[in-house]
Amino acid sequence: MAYRLKYRTKDRSTDYFFSFEQKGREWRAYIEWQPSYNNRATDAHSTHRRSDGNRKYVCWNHPLKSLEEAKKVAALWADNTQKYIRTGQKF
Repeated sequence: MAYRLKYRTKDRSTDYFFSFEQKGREWRAYIEWQPSYNNRATDAHSTHRRSDGNRKYVCWNHPLKSLEEAKKVAALWADNTQKYIRTGQKF
C-alpha cells in the first residue's frame, strides 16, 4: 500500500508530492512531483535521488525503517532541494 503526501517547503514557496512505499523491511520516498532543477546539475549525486525503473526516490545514508522516518527524510530532502535549486548550494 502506498501513502501519499504533499509537503510544502519551509520557505513556503513550493509543494512537493511523495508516495511512500515499503520495500521489504525498508521504506522509500518516491518523488511524484518536484520543481525543475532549471540549470542545476540533475545527476544522482547532486540531487540525492536514486532510480527504480523510471521512478525517482530520495537517497539517504541508511535504510529507512518506518513510514514516519521516511516522511521526515522526504521533508528534509525537499527543503534542501529547494535551497539547491535557488542557490546552487549542494547538500
